[in-house]
Amino acid sequence: MSTKDLIIEVARKIFLKNGYKKANIRDIANEAEVSTGAIYGYFINKEKLYEAAIGPLPKEYYNKYLNAISKINKVDYTSMIKKLKQSHYDGIELFLDYVYADFVAWKLIINGEGTNYHTHLELIVNKEITAFNLFLDLLEKEKISFNRPNSHLIESVIRNLIDDLIRIIKLDMDRDEAIIYSKQVADFFLDGWMNLLNLDF
Repeated sequence: MSTKDLIIEVARKIFLKNGYKKANIRDIANEAEVSTGAIYGYFINKEKLYEAAIGPLPKEYYNKYLNAISKINKVDYTSMIKKLKQSHYDGIELFLDYVYADFVAWKLIINGEGTNYHTHLELIVNKEITAFNLFLDLLEKEKISFNRPNSHLIESVIRNLIDDLIRIIKLDMDRDEAIIYSKQVADFFLDGWMNLLNLDF
């Protein structure tokens, strides 16, 4: 193992144990049995080391998510309503594929208070709220009858949905348990929306 790879491996352990804010370069250097200078030779600061510890998969997933959600106004909503549950399952399965490709990276993200990664969760909430409201706007445009929920309720439900999915990581669920759990969460929220919107999915 190269010195750089050793530093990253140790950094993952320290960041996971102490969190981003409490972890420090000196502890990582001591655990890896290298000098702090050696670490700074590879990474200009703690933030860059943290990015290396997380690796590329979460960013790849995030970019795919942004790409998919940017196309929401191009979807055929009549067919989407009919396939809504399966589409939701497909989105969750993609998320799980990335989570279980590097579980530690995702644990680092949800424990990464004070980092740019932590703000991604809030960005996802806001993107989901925007997308859901766009979905409702297009239903109105298609003259599909439904009950429009209060904006505070929309935000609350979406935050709860994302928080429930993140619990997969917080609770260290194995993949089989996570698949069952996430589909039950999807059923719960989709059935709830069906009743609130008074839509026949």
